[in-house]
Amino acid sequence: MIFSSVAITERKRRTALALNTVLKEEDTIIVYSGTPIQKPGGHDQNYYFLPHPDYFWISGSRRPYGVSAYSKTDGWIDFVLPVTREERIWEGGATVIPGKDLAEFSSWLEKRNAKRVFNLTQESDEVEWLQMKETFSRERRRKDAEEVELVRRLAGIANAGYQKLKTSVRPGISERQIQLDYETAVLYAGSEKFPYDSIVGTGSNSATLHAIPTARIVKEGEHVLIDAGADLHDYCVDITRIFPANGQRSERLKSIYDLVLKAQLESIAMCVPGTSWKEVHLKSARVMAQGLIDLGILKVSVEEAIQNNTISVFFPHGVGHMVGLRVRDVGGPYNPQPKKYAGARLRVDMSLEENHLMTIEPGLYFIEALIHDAETRRTFGDQVNWPEAEKWLDFGGVRIEDDILVTSRGPDNLTSVVEK
Repeated sequence: MIFSSVAITERKRRTALALNTVLKEEDTIIVYSGTPIQKPGGHDQNYYFLPHPDYFWISGSRRPYGVSAYSKTDGWIDFVLPVTREERIWEGGATVIPGKDLAEFSSWLEKRNAKRVFNLTQESDEVEWLQMKETFSRERRRKDAEEVELVRRLAGIANAGYQKLKTSVRPGISERQIQLDYETAVLYAGSEKFPYDSIVGTGSNSATLHAIPTARIVKEGEHVLIDAGADLHDYCVDITRIFPANGQRSERLKSIYDLVLKAQLESIAMCVPGTSWKEVHLKSARVMAQGLIDLGILKVSVEEAIQNNTISVFFPHGVGHMVGLRVRDVGGPYNPQPKKYAGARLRVDMSLEENHLMTIEPGLYFIEALIHDAETRRTFGDQVNWPEAEKWLDFGGVRIEDDILVTSRGPDNLTSVVEK
């Protein structure tokens, strides 16, 4: 078991208490692990199996086909697939959590004769399903001590890669080689895999939000943006750092880096229970808007830059998202029409609670696709000093990202081991 039986029992206990407030006696909740998917033309080869995160969180099991079921009368019951003879021969067996044989599930469900069965792992927009899903998700958002410890451990694993980049990043190296150096060090340090494709961008490529590492060579005077993590059992860290090519920040880089760092630190300081996530985003937006005014790039006031969405030309994404169990963790309540704040749609639009785990990742970018875009020019007209903004196109962008645990004692930076 990856998590202790004590942790799993506590998750089931508090989730049951929450579900009991919305479930009727005759209702049943179903959480499925999932089914392996065969590769096209692969015959006996499947894609790497990832259990549904809801199932893994509530059961602690990574076995396919499993079911965790809940009702007020029976409580939580796990139905698990026994290890087959073939598995023992080909794969050496597997860890199986205590529970009933999966073969009993259908008859158990039939005997339950439930009026309503809510499968939380099959998406629906029905009001009752959304209510059950949100009740379950609210508990999943709150990281317990074992989850927090695992994320701290992952930060240390990722740090092996960032430490390697201190000597690896230099003029003449390619983005692709930087990726390989980082990922090799992290795998040696104990990561099973990576939570997302590592992002590496140098020069103007650092303004590409999801820059795919290329053969582009790092030049003297440039900086490199690296957004990369580590992963164990689908838990992960999501970290972004900036590396100057020659090891020293130029005055140009320092002016933008210090501005983004100021925005990040002030947003991190707001990560306490009760704070609205949109206010965390707007804090970064305001800090960076003022910086762009000081640099002569914005020609409007801070509040005008926020109200008119002008800041989104240079800060086009939200300040962060939930992280932990997968890089995009459970997220906020269902919202089919998310609002924009300062021009960015937020992945989370809710108040922070104790033990939420959030990325804080403000960024300032000089993106050619935005600065030279005709619609952008029409929309923001004389609000931006376009000739001044164009001078920064070769610079690229800066983003700084950490994973912050929300606590009543103040924000806890779980990735602080990685220098910035």
